[in-house]
Amino acid sequence: MRDTSGAALKQAGNGLYLLKPSLRELEELSGRELRSEPDEVQAARALIAAGRSDIVVLSLGARGAILVNGDETERFPAIAVAAKSTVGAGNSMLAGIFVGLTRGLELREAVRFGMAAGNAALLGRGTQLCRLADVERLYRATAAQAAGER
Repeated sequence: MRDTSGAALKQAGNGLYLLKPSLRELEELSGRELRSEPDEVQAARALIAAGRSDIVVLSLGARGAILVNGDETERFPAIAVAAKSTVGAGNSMLAGIFVGLTRGLELREAVRFGMAAGNAALLGRGTQLCRLADVERLYRATAAQAAGER
């Protein structure tokens, strides 16, 4: 796992399992401004079609996230927290997704777990890392909310 952007992101290899760009990074990769959610999904699908990645999880900050996987697209609402710092939120989200996958969660649940980790990072000050207790609490809350929506 490596955090990268700019030219290094554009040159990241093909055949990745999962790519988690921010909106700015997806715009850099696609070479255009993405003005709507359909544009964002189309750009993520183009990365998959080009063989760059099997899965794209677009992190959108206060707008949540979008999972694009094969022919599936799922929108995840943002988790409301009082942000003290945004440092490390994207890295925490990606790490949380992989922790979720290694725990055997299905992809959509791993994305929820990753979002909980990213949002838990917002609760710390400066470069303080997220706390597992916060990640677990936020994940349980989003899982319960998602179960109620089904």
